[in-house]
Amino acid sequence: MRFLIDENIFPAITSYLRSLGHDVKSLQEKGLFRITDDKIIQIAKDENRTVITFDRHFGNVMKYPPADTAGIIHIRIHPPIIKDIITALDTLFKKYTSSSFHGKLIVLSKSGYRVRG
Repeated sequence: MRFLIDENIFPAITSYLRSLGHDVKSLQEKGLFRITDDKIIQIAKDENRTVITFDRHFGNVMKYPPADTAGIIHIRIHPPIIKDIITALDTLFKKYTSSSFHGKLIVLSKSGYRVRG
């Protein structure tokens, strides 16, 4: 799977995704801090990557229609404990492949996930 990791995601999550063999680009590692959400979406579109973020603005389907993306995974786990996030991602990955993320907004919570699109 190809992911674009927003700057607000813990480096441990990025490392974990790579350990699973995913193709991961981290905005934080590239020094891309405080770029606009529109720019993040454009990078993801240009590189056909699913965005992983804590940013609630990506949940606005009017501004960021999932159909126009390779997918958005919005993590809504509070408090954001790394172990809980990894467990939730593992649950999601058991059901979905990268091609099934295309055009979808996935809201990931500690108790599961919701899919729109």
